[in-house]
Amino acid sequence: MKIRLKAPSGLSGTGIYGKGGVEMPVGTELDVKEEPTGWAGRYDILSDGNTKGKKAVVNPASATTGYAVTEKSPGWHVVTKDGEIATKAFRKEDLAEFDTMSDEDKAAFVDLHKPE
Repeated sequence: MKIRLKAPSGLSGTGIYGKGGVEMPVGTELDVKEEPTGWAGRYDILSDGNTKGKKAVVNPASATTGYAVTEKSPGWHVVTKDGEIATKAFRKEDLAEFDTMSDEDKAAFVDLHKPE
């Protein structure tokens, strides 16, 4: 189990002391065998260490579908389709009106400006 130490409400430190009597700072991450219930309110659980039978949570909004203008490198933009580069690189101002085009116009634009 992985935990991260935090300061309890109203305090600035963790109040948890390690070897040598030095207070462990806020943000310290520790791997522990079981939940330290005696430290209640002084830590957040980052993972329980058990991944068997669990499925990763993915934000479906982050998956880009359709056409989108994305920055390829500083100052250069490309049109992507379903996350894949579909055109050569352009300056941002050259693609300023791309999002206002109809889907048919976008497809025609991409067809004319395929990457080399």
